[in-house]
Amino acid sequence: MMYSYLKLGPRDGVLIIAALIMLVLTLVFKWSVWEFLFSMVAIIIAFLAGRMKPDKKNVLAFLKK
Repeated sequence: MMYSYLKLGPRDGVLIIAALIMLVLTLVFKWSVWEFLFSMVAIIIAFLAGRMKPDKKNVLAFLKK
């Protein structure tokens, strides 16, 4: 990797590609700055939600008693 100090992974690459797509769409369709910012916030929220790990609760724990 050329810039190994950045430590970018595949998920970061997907986030960067999504941001670039939103930038291109903003320029092509002449969106306002607010529309661009709202779309970027939505992408970041989706990115963070995708990284959340599910709780591993033992739902049937009461049956073992």
